Amino acid sequence: MREQAKASLARVEAAHLADRRLDEMSTGEARRILIARALVTEPRALVFDEPTTGLDIVARGRFLAFTRRIAQQGTTIVLITHHVEEIVPEIDRVVLLQRGRIAADGVKSAILTPGAPERALRGACYARPGGRLLLRAGFRRGLGGALR
Repeated sequence: MREQAKASLARVEAAHLADRRLDEMSTGEARRILIARALVTEPRALVFDEPTTGLDIVARGRFLAFTRRIAQQGTTIVLITHHVEEIVPEIDRVVLLQRGRIAADGVKSAILTPGAPERALRGACYARPGGRLLLRAGFRRGLGGALR
């Protein structure tokens, strides 16, 4: 188990934090430790709900980079975000939600075309006052449609 923990820390670029207490870490460092803890069990999927909230630009970039690596290594990533730019290339499916209902669901290249989110959400989009866009994007590998 100790070797798996070390490997998980390395996957999220946090091996240097192994001997530090969680309450002594930055938000980004603590987040990486928690993700490493989840990776120890080699899960088929990870759910990230607004994962970059509270991170500075460097930590955000690092988070997105290791999210890509985790996805490339075969772990399914379910990303819940309001920020389209956080949808890493490895994510192939996007679900747009409005008021708790699915407004659009499909391949990222079809859903995130110019004007498509606004049409799916009938004008209510993250760029408009009073509107809201919640993107739930899933990278499916090995779940056999469990995200459908």
